Order: sequence, then C-alpha cells, then structure tokens
Amino acid sequence: MNFRFLMIPFFRYLALVGMTFWLGGFTFYSAIVIPILHDEMGGLESGMITGQVSNYLNVFGVAAVVSWWILLFLERSKHDRRARWLRVGLLTLTSAVLVGLISLHPVLDTKLKTGQMRAFYPLHQAYLVASSIQWGINLALLALTVWIWRPEPKSPDTKV
Repeated sequence: MNFRFLMIPFFRYLALVGMTFWLGGFTFYSAIVIPILHDEMGGLESGMITGQVSNYLNVFGVAAVVSWWILLFLERSKHDRRARWLRVGLLTLTSAVLVGLISLHPVLDTKLKTGQMRAFYPLHQAYLVASSIQWGINLALLALTVWIWRPEPKSPDTKV
C-alpha cells in the first residue's frame, strides 16, 4: 500500500484549513476588529489587545506553514518543475516573514508596555507592512497551488 497516496489528501486538507484560519483570521481582524478597537478604546489599550491576538495569528501561521512544508515534500515529484520551484520560493518567503514577525513581536510588546511610543511606531509600521506582504504571498501560494492541482487535460486520443 502506498502510504504517500493516503497522506497527500490529508495534508492538502490540513494545509487548506490552516491557511483558511490564518488568512481569514488576519483579514477579518485587520479589516473589521482593529478599526472598531481603535474607535472604541484608543491606541494604547487596543494595542495591548492586538498584541495578544497577533500571537494567536502567528501560532495559526506556524501550524499552516508546517502543514504546507509537509505537503510540499509529499508532492515533490508532481507537476511542472517551474511551478514546484515557485511554490518552494513562496513558501520560503512566507516562512521567513513569519519568523521575522514572531521575532519582532516581543520587541513591540516591550516598547508598548514601557511606553516607548516613539520607538514603537516605526517598528509597528514595519510589522504591518511585513504582515501585508505576507498576506499577498499567501494568496499567491494558494493561487499557484490551485493551479498545480488542476486536473491534467485529457488528450484527444484518450477513450472514455
């Protein structure tokens, strides 16, 4: 029995669900929740809450990225070579950005808690830009993956 044959659908499912939680959570939180928090609470209080929530988003990100790397390994011999390498590149980029965001987070937390707002704002801006770039990378990764997974066209000689 081919164990890999069973694992591919399972990790495709995990990768898609993980990316759904991660991307969907980020999109909903940044588009809906953060503006409401700022309107209702102000900067410092909302910053404490967003800091806690972004920790959870980063955990979702780690789970999603791990499942995508496993899937990439399982599907390593499939499909067009250029598409595979582009997928590796996108996954490498999103992984690197995630490591950077996770590393920057405690620095931001410390500056926010100690009231060092002048030092906080440029780092926070970098965090927001990196998160937005990562969102785009992940959308590209999803689009490429759906393209890779498309059924192979049948040749006209194939009998049904």
